[in-house]
Amino acid sequence: MFKFGFAKTATGTDEEDSDKKDKLEWISASKLEVTAEQIGAKYGADYYTETEVFPDYNLKLIRSDKVIKDLTKHNCQNIIEAETQHSDLIPAKYEGGLKIWECTFDLSQYILEEKIELKDKLIMDLGCGAGLIGLIALLKNSTVHFQDYNAEVLRSVTIPNVLLNFDNHANLLTKCEFYAGDWASLVTLFDDDENKKYDYIFTSETIYNPENHKKLYEIFKKRLKINGLGFVAGKTYYFGVGGGMRQFENLILKDGYFDVKLMWRSQNGVNREILKLTRKPYPEHCIFDV
Repeated sequence: MFKFGFAKTATGTDEEDSDKKDKLEWISASKLEVTAEQIGAKYGADYYTETEVFPDYNLKLIRSDKVIKDLTKHNCQNIIEAETQHSDLIPAKYEGGLKIWECTFDLSQYILEEKIELKDKLIMDLGCGAGLIGLIALLKNSTVHFQDYNAEVLRSVTIPNVLLNFDNHANLLTKCEFYAGDWASLVTLFDDDENKKYDYIFTSETIYNPENHKKLYEIFKKRLKINGLGFVAGKTYYFGVGGGMRQFENLILKDGYFDVKLMWRSQNGVNREILKLTRKPYPEHCIFDV
């Protein structure tokens, strides 16, 4: 049975849990600039792994254990709290970006097997973590915007992974942007910027918390091009957390802006799926807005 490791709390009632949710302070969205120090960083062979993640795709990926050690040394409190509590997730503090989750491999494999045309496309790797999907898109000559909740994840994992896998950093960085923070403020950050409309938005393992479904969906609704496509990979149900594909799918269908189609499903172990979102021709007929 799949189960997220959540931080333990001292709350004893549903009412107290609800009050805590209302008081969560989500990190505001911001754009991160790649620094000269990051570009010039040298990593020893023991700091990353190099493996054929997919057939014909050898990737260098920073080791999460090394990153956790460094972040702890530099007193990154959100990571320290998660590590201390042996937690994969602490809502509004740490959202699991140091681990590559199972459905990320599913979605990456699907993109490659279906030969989705990524060349010269503008793509968002939403909730990117290590940035595996975005790395594939860059190798396919697309422009990629990487987004993760924690800036520490982007600085210590995502950006190093991007730099490790491409030699021409000057050219590479014209094809990448990096964004941290909460999805609700990300939409606001991008308001009135037509350059932030995407051909594809890919996201994996981001529907575990039903409290965030509307915020996540709003990214697709506001930032996909008219003919853009969204792909959501996730587990059918997240035990111990409460989120799941049917909840998220029902939210989308109720809104009426998108058609939703199941593109892939695995029933080996915990059920996993990939959904495709396609904007309807006449979204003005929607009956519900989030």
